Amino acid sequence: MSDIFEEKEFEERSDYINESDLELWNVENEHFNFIQQKLLGVGAKLLAGPRGTGKTHQMKIAHAKCMKDPTRPASIFVSFSKYYHLEPFLTKVPNAIQIFHTWVLGKILLGCDAVVEELALSFDVFESSNPVFSKDSVTEFVSKAEKLKAAQLSDDPLIPIISISKIILTIESMASMLKRSRLVLMLDDAALSLTPEYLVEFFDIFRSLKTKLISPKASVYPGTTQYGPRFHVGHDAEMIQCWLSVETPTYSNFMDSLIKKRFDAYATGINNDIIELFKFASFGVPRAFISLLRNFKARSEKNTLSRYNSVLEQQVQIIETEYLSLSQKLVQYKGVIETGNKLFKQIIAEIKDDNKELDNEKNLTIGISSESISKYKLADRMIRFLIEAGLLYEDVPVKHGTEASTGEKREYKRYIPHLIFLIQNRSFAKGKTNSFQEVLKRINTRSRKHPLRRKIDNLLKPTELESLKLDLPPCQVCHTPRLSVEQRFCHNCGNELINHSAFEECMKIPVENLPLTHWQKEKVKGINLNNIGDFMALQDPGTELRRIHRVGEVKSNKIYGEVVKTVDEFLA
Repeated sequence: MSDIFEEKEFEERSDYINESDLELWNVENEHFNFIQQKLLGVGAKLLAGPRGTGKTHQMKIAHAKCMKDPTRPASIFVSFSKYYHLEPFLTKVPNAIQIFHTWVLGKILLGCDAVVEELALSFDVFESSNPVFSKDSVTEFVSKAEKLKAAQLSDDPLIPIISISKIILTIESMASMLKRSRLVLMLDDAALSLTPEYLVEFFDIFRSLKTKLISPKASVYPGTTQYGPRFHVGHDAEMIQCWLSVETPTYSNFMDSLIKKRFDAYATGINNDIIELFKFASFGVPRAFISLLRNFKARSEKNTLSRYNSVLEQQVQIIETEYLSLSQKLVQYKGVIETGNKLFKQIIAEIKDDNKELDNEKNLTIGISSESISKYKLADRMIRFLIEAGLLYEDVPVKHGTEASTGEKREYKRYIPHLIFLIQNRSFAKGKTNSFQEVLKRINTRSRKHPLRRKIDNLLKPTELESLKLDLPPCQVCHTPRLSVEQRFCHNCGNELINHSAFEECMKIPVENLPLTHWQKEKVKGINLNNIGDFMALQDPGTELRRIHRVGEVKSNKIYGEVVKTVDEFLA
């Protein structure tokens, strides 16, 4: 099992899985088919879910169906996963939004061109007679934007040429040539969570691209995606939930299908109860199930229970670390994110205590008074971070009881916490027993009719509630605290305030913190590659890395691939 991490079946990101394997391992059920119907249907849609819930997978499968079946609408697939490369522009050039606007439209044009090439169409996406608007010029612009060459782009002649109307005309003409009734525009990785300024611009573009012939779709995060003042979810686009709830009746069957299609050989020999528990511990996130199964197979403990507990503990630490890492990317929310972790742990404790009182029922859900949340500034934002990180699943709110003073029904927002934390915290164990069978039996009992009802004040201490405020960096010259997020100049010394850049923080990550072997770390430092920024600055990473003795094409690609994955994970 030493090579288990190299097996293609255990690749967690759809971005790195080839099309044939993606289709071979595809699991279709009522939930999947509903999403496919929405992606291929008319109108603008937002596909929402935390990382690992299958948003990219869904879009790639829908795109492949359109490419192979001329009776379906035409499709263009575009990924904006490298948007964070443009984040530093916001503090370095005055026309960062215009550069971003051109980058988005340029990516869509290149997506159109990729379809034209794949289908061997005689259609010119660009203007061959105009060198400013050629494939080479658009490719060069996109490449420079993603390599932080702001100085070379601020007055690029492409910026005033590419427009939304030009994109619409190109797309509709392409659909007409294909003899398709309309075209679906798949915009993946559109949850530009680190740059709210870009998000507003992106969804202005998204809204403008919606026509009778063009149906734009975008993948977003639940909870924290900001759409701006001119975009209204529900009116401008329908929200579709990609995240499958563990309370859904078909949940277990869906996970069974995933195992059968992709992991049947690897599940052989593993206790069925452990497989069942991993299904629930993955909390509706296929990527998490892959991680649990892979880590279980890779561990060396002989005792099954010890092995199982170690895997759960490891996964819990990974999830918690990933959530807390948000504070590295969004430093102004550091206190909010840390308080959110305390809130989550208290929710786990409350549900555990509630389950102790139940015999033939279980409880997975807590209701938090909407009124109590609105009392505290940033309390809702705190909960939204937990939802985005996949720690809380937001269910439909309910009204319960009547407020004596107003006569109005009290509303409770309902949340299901990540089941792996409930399992690991023995929330389903009776007494001292913690057998697989006992835990599974409790999870499979019916849910109680009414969830716990709490106020935010009951779940957090007064001192913790006081920490719900922004941690704004002080003036870099006189160290005077800022007054607001929007403040651009220091009110004490007058110097321009420099905003925190998540991208630049990522570039500072040292080689020691990369998932490389000790030998690889020592060798790359030997050629002056000391942090991620040094790697990203390489014009030809493969050639540079092959300068190292005993590093050929395979090893150089693997080393650079680990660097890219680290950047993607940090800034996703």
